[in-house]
Amino acid sequence: MPFAASSKKLAPEALFAYAVKALDRRGHTEKELRVKLQTRAAATSSVAETIERLKGLGYLNDQRTAESHAYARREFQRFGKRRVMTELQRRGVDFETAKQTVEQAYHEVDEMDLIREHLRRKLSCDPDAQLKDQKQFAKVVRNLQGAGFTSGKIIEALGKVVAEPEWLDGLEDRLAEAAEAAAESSE
Repeated sequence: MPFAASSKKLAPEALFAYAVKALDRRGHTEKELRVKLQTRAAATSSVAETIERLKGLGYLNDQRTAESHAYARREFQRFGKRRVMTELQRRGVDFETAKQTVEQAYHEVDEMDLIREHLRRKLSCDPDAQLKDQKQFAKVVRNLQGAGFTSGKIIEALGKVVAEPEWLDGLEDRLAEAAEAAAESSE
């Protein structure tokens, strides 16, 4: 019964080892790790001791975790500032640390470029059709809002797509390649 064994309460040294393993797998904020440890600790006081020990060793650092998270969300998911800020606060990073981290991570980033990249990935069929159909247009707007972009920037970007379809350079080539691949796989 693996599930029953995993709910065993841990003594302070075992709790520390558990915390180190958790941090090795993924960066956690102090709040996230505290919640995780509280479910496993035999004594509540050992949670605070473990947290302080980890911080003293430099294993637990909300600033470093926030920087890593913001960078990854900007570079790999191409999310906007607002989304990253919300995620950091939800993960337990204090407001000032989250704000500074997001400002630093997005310092030289043009939000319009992020929106353009996001639209390139999300508009999988004819962009004109998607932006002319009211339901599809609303879906695109909701998607961009969910990705953390401001309404003003969304309106500006969608205006550019309508006025200058070439603003989404490379989308037509990607659509043609996808159509070719689909035709080849159906043969």
